[in-house]
This record gives sequence, structure tokens and C-alpha cells, in this order.
Amino acid sequence: MSAERDVLAVQEESEATHDQPLPEGTKGVRRGRSIVQSVRLHEDNFAEIERLADEAGVPVSALIRGWILEGLNAERGTSLRDAIDHLASEAERLRRLAARTDVA
Repeated sequence: MSAERDVLAVQEESEATHDQPLPEGTKGVRRGRSIVQSVRLHEDNFAEIERLADEAGVPVSALIRGWILEGLNAERGTSLRDAIDHLASEAERLRRLAARTDVA
């Protein structure tokens, strides 16, 4: 699964489930509501995130949310299939980076 498809899938799931209650046992959050968390980024980093989101055709918030959820899932442990999918996604990302470098 490519990174773009991963981001789009996370975005679609997020939009479809934004008003559903959180799972039992979730600590520190109100049930049924999203939590907004501010993050301070250097303007150059944010500009790069905007560029990547634009290339993927997704909103900046969806791209960032996808990255956060991907990191959270990695912390929970992964199956062999998940690890293979992650490596395939990273290989695709590296191909895109290499293609941009070849053009520059």
C-alpha cells in the first residue's frame, strides 16, 4: 500500500468516524469527541508538510493525523504482515525521493 493510499484511508476513516465514541478504557479524553492538540513547528518544516500534503492531494491535518496514527500503531506492536506493508510503503516513499533528486 502506498503512502498516499495510507493517508487517504486514514483521512476517510477519520472523517467517517469523527463523531463516534472512543473505545472503552481510553484515558484522559472525553467520549465521543475529538481532541485538538497544538504542535509548534518551525515554518520551514510546516512549509514542507504543506508541500507533501499538496502532492498527496490531502489536507495538511489529514497528513499529520496519518503520521501520528502510524507512529501510534508502530508503538503498539505489529504483525509480520504489518511490517511488510510498512516496508513496502517506505520503499515507495524512497522511490519518490529518488525521483525528485534525479530531476533536481
